[in-house]
Amino acid sequence: MKIIDFIDRTELSNKSETEKAKLLCFYHYKENGEQQFSMTQISDLMLQCGFNAPNTSRLKNNLTKGTNKSFLKSKTNPTMLEFIPAVFQSLEKDLGGLWIDISTIESDSELIDESKFCKKRNYLDRLIIQINHSYANNCYDATAVLMRRLFEVLLVLSYQNLGIDNEIKDSSGDGYLMLERIVNNAKNNQTLKLSRIKKEFDTFRMIGNFSAHNITYTAGKKDIDDIKLNYRVGINSLFRCKPFCPLWCKI
Repeated sequence: MKIIDFIDRTELSNKSETEKAKLLCFYHYKENGEQQFSMTQISDLMLQCGFNAPNTSRLKNNLTKGTNKSFLKSKTNPTMLEFIPAVFQSLEKDLGGLWIDISTIESDSELIDESKFCKKRNYLDRLIIQINHSYANNCYDATAVLMRRLFEVLLVLSYQNLGIDNEIKDSSGDGYLMLERIVNNAKNNQTLKLSRIKKEFDTFRMIGNFSAHNITYTAGKKDIDDIKLNYRVGINSLFRCKPFCPLWCKI
């Protein structure tokens, strides 16, 4: 977490000098793992955040004495301070959640090569990364549903970029047909010209459908592995569609 975000989230600028010192020591611990603090270090932390330099003697007294004390002298090094365990646990309970990352998804091309297919459009990157992460963590139903979604998105984009998406619009003219009907059109569409493994398109659609809608079906690793090569070739053919070439890197 960036210090400026921590200052904002904790409203640190409005805290007392003693509270600032306590919270900054907790921040330093979370970022660096250091559990002992010198008064010089605490003073430096405050200065680095743009706060006034404290009177270290007075601050040390406030941190280690009285009913609101937060620190004790370290048993291993009496010149250093360390959190009172109950104070630290309270800080962890109240503020530890700030370090829980809810946006980053770890992936490493486990199923789809990110070096080839990512960095084209952000929303496609997110889908590819989620596919790889789900596969790597044995979440095969999630993998199947996401693979189907990516396939559908790429198909619709291909129609849009060729200016023929009216062919797959629903009766309202605002939305698109179900994927089954889009696939049927795509397999024989002379403008789209998807000649490579188009016979497998129904397989990509159906595996996602089974995982999403069949109440007794659960996908396994073999289900994904059996189609992953053809799926990779299939999305490669969609990425290589003529209208995509000026927009996206060479694959």
